[in-house]
Amino acid sequence: MPSPLPASRLLPALLLGACLLTACGGEDSTALVTEARAKLAAGDYKAAMIQLKNAVAKDEKNAEARFELGKLYFDQLDLASAEKEFRRAREAGFSADKVNPMIARSLLGQREYQRVLDELPVPADGGPETATLQALRATAELGLGDRENARKTLQHAQQIASANAEVQLALAKLALADGDSAKAMQNLDLALHVDPKHLDSLLLKGDLLRATGKLAEATAIYREALQVAPRDTNARLALAGLALTENRLDDARKEVDAALKVTPNSLLARYTQALIDFREKKTERARDHLADVLKSAPEFVPALLLGGSIEYALGNLQTAETYLNKVVKAAPGNLYALRLLAASQLRLGRPNDAANTLAPVLRSANYDAGVLIVAGEIALARKDFAQASTFFEQAAQRNPDSAAIRTELGISRLAQGDSRAMADLHTASSMEGASSRADTFIILNQLEHKQFDAALTSIAALEKKQGANPLVWNYRGAAYLGKQDTIHARDSFEHALKLDPKFFPAAANLAQLDLKDKQPDAARQRFEGILKADPQHLNAMLALADLSLRNQDEKTYISWLEKAAAAHPQALQPRVTLARYLLAKGNKNKALAVAREAVNAQPDNPAALDLLGTTQLALGDTTNALGSFRKLVERLPGQAAPLIKLATAQIVAKDLPGARSTLQDALRTQPGFLDAQLMLGGVEIQSARFDDALKLAKQVQQQKPTSPAGFTLEGDTAFARKDYAAALAAFERAQKLAPSGALLIRQLQIFNITQRAEAGEKRLADWLATHPQDASTRAALAENLLKRKQYAAAVEQYLMLDKSNPGNLLVLNNLAWALSELNDKRALLFAEQALKLKPDNPDVLDTYGWLQVRMGNATKGLDTLKNAQSKAPDDADIQWHLAYALNANGDKARARQELKSLLDRRIGFQGDTEARALYQQLTATP
Repeated sequence: MPSPLPASRLLPALLLGACLLTACGGEDSTALVTEARAKLAAGDYKAAMIQLKNAVAKDEKNAEARFELGKLYFDQLDLASAEKEFRRAREAGFSADKVNPMIARSLLGQREYQRVLDELPVPADGGPETATLQALRATAELGLGDRENARKTLQHAQQIASANAEVQLALAKLALADGDSAKAMQNLDLALHVDPKHLDSLLLKGDLLRATGKLAEATAIYREALQVAPRDTNARLALAGLALTENRLDDARKEVDAALKVTPNSLLARYTQALIDFREKKTERARDHLADVLKSAPEFVPALLLGGSIEYALGNLQTAETYLNKVVKAAPGNLYALRLLAASQLRLGRPNDAANTLAPVLRSANYDAGVLIVAGEIALARKDFAQASTFFEQAAQRNPDSAAIRTELGISRLAQGDSRAMADLHTASSMEGASSRADTFIILNQLEHKQFDAALTSIAALEKKQGANPLVWNYRGAAYLGKQDTIHARDSFEHALKLDPKFFPAAANLAQLDLKDKQPDAARQRFEGILKADPQHLNAMLALADLSLRNQDEKTYISWLEKAAAAHPQALQPRVTLARYLLAKGNKNKALAVAREAVNAQPDNPAALDLLGTTQLALGDTTNALGSFRKLVERLPGQAAPLIKLATAQIVAKDLPGARSTLQDALRTQPGFLDAQLMLGGVEIQSARFDDALKLAKQVQQQKPTSPAGFTLEGDTAFARKDYAAALAAFERAQKLAPSGALLIRQLQIFNITQRAEAGEKRLADWLATHPQDASTRAALAENLLKRKQYAAAVEQYLMLDKSNPGNLLVLNNLAWALSELNDKRALLFAEQALKLKPDNPDVLDTYGWLQVRMGNATKGLDTLKNAQSKAPDDADIQWHLAYALNANGDKARARQELKSLLDRRIGFQGDTEARALYQQLTATP
């Protein structure tokens, strides 16, 4: 074993190791800076960065290294790091005249305008660099909206050095702020005359040329800027924007890729990348790229607008609406955002909201045919077909060659029964070329009206225009299905899948035929075939999940939903479906985990927030549920439905004043909203504000005289006031308007209280004679009979419930109880069935144990009842049954002890009289 290193040699060894790690004994800091500059000249920026970092590691006071490092960070748009290095360079002695302008530029890039003014005062010497700093300070003042001070600052700068490119650039920006683009161009030309390589002036000139439609000249200027600074991201992205304008998507992507190599964290570059994806119809990829941008800059309006467009295209309309609402709030005049927001609201089934959104645009003269199309679609949704036709006719006049507009006009006329409708659609079809919207509508209209032969003719015409298209063959299959020709239908759908093995609609149609033929395995193979062609196909995974549920294979159903969620990190549908299923099955904690995953995937999506709030509420986490629903309300401003969700959580949290306020907001948002009125009525009843509840009931009766809702609320109010006669009269009026078992159950409550239970039960029995499938009403009747100890009648009802809905825990438990009271040996059989369903349920254990004792198996019954009490130690009925079982097993002392404990609690329970009698008996017995 080697001997340890002596202490005298340990320190030199450690120092040697440190030197090896930090290049001790190698080049000094100055030499490293020289090498870095050589690397920069050769275009090896990564190596230059490494050498400069080594230089400052060796000598943190190396001002040259700090300055060069700051410039590299500045070029990469890491402006915070650039500012930090420039300040360190200044602290290390670098010329303030040279470094202060760079600090100013770094701060301007971060929009820290006030800091430029506060931290970078103008030196008194009045040298050329002073003019540059004055110009940068003026730019900061412009950023703060202070044009007058910017003007004064630039006057001072011109007195120092008018022939200064930075001064002329700032003057150009001032001219643009004044709305004088011609003067701005003159200043830019002067700046470039002074310094032809002044990068910022080149970039602004390119922007100005682009804004005035001189795209070729703008392109040339941006190219010139890249010759000056080959790594400049702004020039690259400007060229990408020009390429997008001209639909040169490949060229745009090349420029963005080049920009991302230099500045991988550039928000604008990543935004442009997402925009190109969207234009290339790579919509999900666009959403994934944009997610990073919105995470870093959640209020970046162009990204929000693109996000709204993406979510609209994907059909996530609530998320689209959330994004677009933010855009419209930040930029109220954005025509595209208003149009798309209205279209989203329309597709969400809210044409009135859509009309309100579009109204300001229609009142102005500044709208195009696209706005008229959306306005026409809104009118169609509101069934104002004449108004729709007017909008579409105006749009057609503005754009007579548009097949899309002619198609919409045909649709609106078709809705009015206008004979010109099909002519419009056929005209649009002839204008569309290979496009198919008009043809599609013609075909769908023919299929809807069962004109299957005409549809086949139209499909053949569309096929001539489009050639081999799986959609055409899918339409053909639908037409043959309509003709009951399943052989040709199958052939058509199969042909569609041959053309495109991933074409889901055809696979879904074939699967439906397979299921109809009782071939579930064949149906499953259809979707598995899609997954072979596209292993991450979302709809195929969801379809396989549905098939599993159809086959009652819960494990596989959950597995497919989990696979779909894992394959699509941003997709909501598999997560929402899975969470709701888990919630329905009582697996609340797992449902919560999935709901949180949905919100993490799309934090602003209303459906995700709704799901999370609902799950939290089901778990009893009212605090977080309230937070989720408040976010939902924020995401969907001006809508009443989210306020209902919030009010529900407030009621659960016993915040009745808060719920009242929220529901009043809902009614201000949507006057006459019945759900809000009824819920508010319930809040007023709980608050004992009966007059307010009655006032609401009368309002509902006036607004909806044929609805039972107003009279039901009136009855609930009277019942809470214990005015049972008025309550019964109100419920009876409601029953006349819309007969229902639920109203009869309310009446039964009144009959019970007024000692006329048989009359109430007769009403329920009469109803069930004509509505035998109404399980809720039958269960209410059975329970009432059981409470009144009408065991034979109760058994009759429970047996019918067990037959119609086998495996219901409550039915089995109560049926067992009623049978036991009749000394019917079937009682134990039904109790055992209930126990198999819920072996740990204390009520079920209580029933089973009690029956065991009463039917002669006191020993096993006692064990069962002890188990029940361990799960519900405060349940009085269980304690009474346990005491009875102890006595039956000869343990009179324990029985007496349990009975004393129970009776001392002074609470009511079934068997109270029998318990007291047994206690007296046991107490009297020595």
